[in-house]
Amino acid sequence: MSDGEVFVNQGLFWPVLLIGLLLWGVYIWKEWPQRTELRFWIKLIIAFLAITSLAMIVLKPGVWEKSSNGKGIILTEGYRPAQLDSLRAIYKRIPQEEYVTGRNLTLLDEADSLFLLGHGLASFDLWQVAEKSVAYLGGKDVEGWTQLSKNDELVLGEPFELKAKYINPQAGHWAVLTDNGGNPLDSVPFEEQAEQNIILRANPKTSGQLVFHILEKSEGEILSDEPLPIHVVEGNSLKILMVNTFPTFETKYLKNFLAERGHEVLARTQLTKGKYKFEYFNGASNPIYGLSTDNLQDYDLLIIDTDSYLGLGSASKLAMEEAIGSNGMGVFIQPSESFFTQGKGRTPFNFNRDFSTEITLGKSKQPLQKYPYTFQEDLRTQEVLVDSVALAAYIPIQYGKTGTTLLQNTYQLVLDGDEALYARIWTQVLNSIAKEKDKEVEWEGITAIPRPNQPFEFELRTMLGDMDIISADGANIPLIQNSVMPTKWTGKQYPRKTGWNQLRTSQDSIAPFSYFVFDDDQLESISESKTLETNQREFGSENTFTPSVSETKNGWEPISPLWFYFLLLFGFGWLWLEPKLAP
Repeated sequence: MSDGEVFVNQGLFWPVLLIGLLLWGVYIWKEWPQRTELRFWIKLIIAFLAITSLAMIVLKPGVWEKSSNGKGIILTEGYRPAQLDSLRAIYKRIPQEEYVTGRNLTLLDEADSLFLLGHGLASFDLWQVAEKSVAYLGGKDVEGWTQLSKNDELVLGEPFELKAKYINPQAGHWAVLTDNGGNPLDSVPFEEQAEQNIILRANPKTSGQLVFHILEKSEGEILSDEPLPIHVVEGNSLKILMVNTFPTFETKYLKNFLAERGHEVLARTQLTKGKYKFEYFNGASNPIYGLSTDNLQDYDLLIIDTDSYLGLGSASKLAMEEAIGSNGMGVFIQPSESFFTQGKGRTPFNFNRDFSTEITLGKSKQPLQKYPYTFQEDLRTQEVLVDSVALAAYIPIQYGKTGTTLLQNTYQLVLDGDEALYARIWTQVLNSIAKEKDKEVEWEGITAIPRPNQPFEFELRTMLGDMDIISADGANIPLIQNSVMPTKWTGKQYPRKTGWNQLRTSQDSIAPFSYFVFDDDQLESISESKTLETNQREFGSENTFTPSVSETKNGWEPISPLWFYFLLLFGFGWLWLEPKLAP
């Protein structure tokens, strides 16, 4: 922006003006005899331009404009060209540089105030501008998938649920979830709107390191294909004690389901007072007549019906509470109608009557039978959701949990041929309540979207103290111990290959940690959306040019003298040549 023309050598203005007028006057006196001819006036004008050019070379004219000294422009993915043009119109000679992920910015050597355009810098590169003044101007809106939320690890039998957000969907397109072999599992049509939240579900049929996919399709054509890595584990074999006052179909089918899944089950059913029937599955043995601290200490889960739970003697109840609080055993109470009407203190739960005796899950057309109650909300009660519906809940008690469900007669699902839904419900409910297995090392990936040759940060918690972490190619990875929590360690690796990668410890008994590395063209819109959010948190989102940078400096910018040298050469050349062309 120019505020008018000036001269750098302003002090020479009057001497140069007087000398220039004198020279022009001498030239007019010299050529005066030709004043009646047209060429006199042409030579007069050209002489004036030549003398003016000579004066401008001495005075050095310039313009008063915003200075670009100390400022620079960093261009990142998704910048708007119009923003760049606006900045370059204001700051004429401002330098710029295109950002490349993981590469040092050379512009920082000469600039301390930066305009950051586009979606921004990767989180691991923000250190480069930590001591600079940055005006973050943002970039183009991100379209496509911007959120994909899922469980990275599942126990076989648990449902896989994907929650996703798509920006600017097109009507007629479909979101399709496929399995490892490309077989469609679930789908949702897109609607014409600004953004669409969708939920896709599936039931993995096998364990292992799987890669599902979410596709965007239109008329059979695949428009995008994003991988969804999940780790499906077999699950730990549980040691389960089932205690019933009398046999029921619900207990019979649940007992058979647990035995088929490989759990060690001891089922005790009361026949008459003091007489019991015992059933043993998968290695269970030794009958249990009364609950004690000794015979409960090895069990992961106690399944007990309402009558047996309410009829426990003080010694048995104390032993059960000790097993829950100290050993982490889970207790699942099989409800009956009377369970929901007990007074305060008789059960750990509080309920509200909702008069609804049926509930439908997800896309299932068959309603499930339930007791006409809901869980009363409080800070202690943790709901167990299946297809976003609260079917059960538990209350943590020190190291263990006590839980129950609202459902009744779930065995009807097996009779109707829907064993998959039956297995999904009970796997999720009982796994949420059963005793949690102690792990020597707990791993967690910190980097949301690992990519080749970019830092992947991870965290582990262990009581084992210092240990060696080894990558798939045999390299040792150094760890940093947390000064406040000595059991917490962090590390960083630069993976080289895409797909599943592993980290392991030097102790062979500890299971390795698997994580998935995405190709550079995978989850691009997700990555851009996360980068945009990170930079907005770091620099703010005020979309202005100057307030966020250091104080704007103004200065004189001289006009290039080449224009005046050219005009001077033309003038003198014409004045020298013109007499030779005259007749």
